[in-house]
Amino acid sequence: MSLSRTRGLQIVTNLSHDEGSFFAKKKDMKITLFFMIACSLMIATLLGADITILETKAKEGNADAQFELARIYLRGSDGVRKDVIRSMELMKGAADQGHAEAMGGVGYFYASGTAVPKDDAVALTWFRKGAEAGGAKAQLNLGKMLTEGKGTEKNEVEGRKWIKTAADQGQVDAAFAMGQILYFGDIGQEVDYKAAYPYLLIAAEAGHPDAQNIIGVMLENAKGVDMDAALAEQWYRKAAKQGHNKAQSNLGRILGPEVDDRERRLESLTWLLVATKEGEITAQRMLEEVREGIRPEDMAQAEQLVVQLEKSLKVEKEK
Repeated sequence: MSLSRTRGLQIVTNLSHDEGSFFAKKKDMKITLFFMIACSLMIATLLGADITILETKAKEGNADAQFELARIYLRGSDGVRKDVIRSMELMKGAADQGHAEAMGGVGYFYASGTAVPKDDAVALTWFRKGAEAGGAKAQLNLGKMLTEGKGTEKNEVEGRKWIKTAADQGQVDAAFAMGQILYFGDIGQEVDYKAAYPYLLIAAEAGHPDAQNIIGVMLENAKGVDMDAALAEQWYRKAAKQGHNKAQSNLGRILGPEVDDRERRLESLTWLLVATKEGEITAQRMLEEVREGIRPEDMAQAEQLVVQLEKSLKVEKEK
């Protein structure tokens, strides 16, 4: 399998022959540049208009507008300068009107010490308000604080209940958390692979690399689901492409560094080498075990492919 693509550049050596084409291209470039600038200005104008509308609605007391605007100020996005004080004011305004996610948002400010002094007890109070009003993120955060005993006495049973409630709403982080609890048997929960799988799948399908790797392990080893090595490979690959070192190691292993198919063998070695460079111990051990049986030309080509793969992973990470 090819791990990279190269694009050639055609160089014009006879300018007199292609003179008309050359100037036509310059004109096209000017038109394209003008179009790009015009589009950028239009987008900026539209974003500014959206912010203006949100500001107007927020001043009128619209809780949804206050919440959305609070998130924008917190991130410093959509052309708005980051302002955590303003964000907290807007979030509190929405929360005081009973906005479930905004209540959880106020909890976040106190839990993290953003714009206000850090106070786990106050954070817990706001998370509970948001959770009881149906806010999935507040339910997850309340559950985490209860299981960890932050701002209150530890209560794993109630904590698990709130994490599950959020997960059942499809909240991705909560689904992953619940899946892990069931998969590893954490916080007083017995291991239950079958119950863990659907929660982890929610997170995996949403692009969560840790969940994708665990789903791969479950499929490869028939943990709570029918064995499917081909599908396991697909999930390992999804996580590996996001830079997940354990998934890169697992993908290299399942592809097989000693298989007869040379293309598959080279890809296996390439992923194992990439994982090894990041210190993944299982990949290191596998390479040590098979190195004597690997043809020198295969290892040399795999090492060349590593450079191309790392460039590809960097581009993927920057998207």
